[in-house]
Amino acid sequence: MPDRPISPIHVCGTHEQAITKHGIRSLPPDKLEVLSGPGLRTPAEDIDHVIAIAKSGATILTYRDILRVPGSKMSLTDARAEGADVRIVCSANDAVRRAEQSADDIVFFRISFETTTPSNAAVLMNQPPPNFSIFASHRLIPPAMDTLIDDGLDLNIDGFIAPGHVATIIGTHPYERFAKMGYPIAVAGFEPIDILFAIIMILRQIRGGEAMVENAYTRAVNDSGNTKARELVDQVFEVVDAD
Repeated sequence: MPDRPISPIHVCGTHEQAITKHGIRSLPPDKLEVLSGPGLRTPAEDIDHVIAIAKSGATILTYRDILRVPGSKMSLTDARAEGADVRIVCSANDAVRRAEQSADDIVFFRISFETTTPSNAAVLMNQPPPNFSIFASHRLIPPAMDTLIDDGLDLNIDGFIAPGHVATIIGTHPYERFAKMGYPIAVAGFEPIDILFAIIMILRQIRGGEAMVENAYTRAVNDSGNTKARELVDQVFEVVDAD
C-alpha cells in the first residue's frame, strides 16, 4: 500500500451497488478510498419528454427501475397515477411483442450505457411494427470518464475501475487513452473478488509508477469486445452531445 492517500473511482452504478452491499469500503486500509462515480443518471428533461409522450396518448413501455426516476415535476409512476398508460416490460423484444398485439402507439423508453444499446439497435433493424418506436436515453462510458477528469480535478482521481459489462461490448482498447493520460485502469466484474482484484491491479500500477489498462474480468471481456454489436449500434444510432 502506498504511503499517500489513494483514490480510485468507479464509473458504473452496478459497481457502487456491489461495493455497498458487500461492505467493500470497510476492507482496505484507511488511506485507500474508492470514490463513487456518476453511474447512469437520466436527465430530468428525458423523463419530462417521455411523460409528455404518454400524456399525448401513447403507451410507454419501460423497466421497473425507471418508473420512480424523477423528472422536473413528476416521475413516470406519478404520471401513471394521473392516468398515463405506463407499463413494465422485461426486454426490448418483449416491447416489440406488445406492439404487435396492440393498435396503439407504443414507445419503449430505455436508459443504458453501451451494454444494452445493441439490443435496442437489433429490434430497430428487425423491422418492428409501424406503431413501435424507442425513446433512447443512452450514454457512453468514455465521455463520462472525460467529464470526471475535466470537472473532477478536486477529486484527486488516481485510477479508474472500469465497468466489465460495458467492456464486453467496447473491449479494453477505448480505455487506453486514459492510461496514456496517466490514469491506471482496471476493467472489473461485479463480484466482490472482481472489484478487490481490480483495486489491487490499480495499486500495483501506482506502486510501480505505471499507468496501463488491465483486465480483471477475463472470463467475460477481451481486448476487442463485441465487434458485431458495435457495428449494429453504429448503423442505428448517431452519437450526439447530451447531459
